[in-house]
Amino acid sequence: MEVSSRPVDLARWCATSVDRIRAWLGLTWRGVCALGAGVVALVAAVAVLGGVAEDVTQHNGLASSDAAHLRFFTDHRPDLVVDTARIVTDLGGVFVLVLIAVAAGVLLWWRGVPLVVAAAPAFALGVGATLADIGKQVVDRARPGVGLRLITEGEPSFPSGHATDSTALFLTLGLVIAVFVLRRPLARVATVAACGLLAAAIGVTRLVLGVHWPTDVLAGWALGATAAFTVTIAATLLTRAVPPGAQSADGRVRRAAHVLGQLLTAARSPAHREGKLRAA
Repeated sequence: MEVSSRPVDLARWCATSVDRIRAWLGLTWRGVCALGAGVVALVAAVAVLGGVAEDVTQHNGLASSDAAHLRFFTDHRPDLVVDTARIVTDLGGVFVLVLIAVAAGVLLWWRGVPLVVAAAPAFALGVGATLADIGKQVVDRARPGVGLRLITEGEPSFPSGHATDSTALFLTLGLVIAVFVLRRPLARVATVAACGLLAAAIGVTRLVLGVHWPTDVLAGWALGATAAFTVTIAATLLTRAVPPGAQSADGRVRRAAHVLGQLLTAARSPAHREGKLRAA
């Protein structure tokens, strides 16, 4: 009995293709697995976002139980929880997130991270915020009743901008640090988990304060994760694919900035000022 060789040929072709891509990008097999995990997480985030968006626009599924789920948070919010929520939710404000993105990008670049990767958190924040604004205008969903809100927020509600923006920024930042700065696996996992938990906490505060429906926050998390994984994967692949000569330009800029900093430091030193006075 003759057995078809097509499955074997297909498997061999897939293995050869993976080897070529791995060699082109200069990735180890561990790096290939990490890249694959990132793609799977991206697909999962997109699937969750699509499912929640459909439920909200069609007024069924998870959206039909939004009121009951939100009541759990509004019925269990003592003063200490509310005060904490007010503080944590401010971390998800646009102004604070922009400051964090700029500061983190500068520090990462100064540590030697490629410029395109150092700018990834800020870029992911911009992508997430833009998509969230578009979603708000398209869906035009009303927020929970004014009687449930503990802070003032404008309409519309879907998706949560705080959940989207904070997830896009902090998750991207955690992934960049884990991939390009840290070396120990446990430290990498802990960093990404900590950034994810911070974004999750910011989203929960929107429910405690009664300004969003649960599906708003869930969609915000999914949209922010979509932006984070997309930007991080693209920045990583771009860095790997750029020729060495092009990467050296980033190094020249960094060295020039370092020399400029040394010159400014020397100009402020007492010895330098004394030398200028003697010359005068």
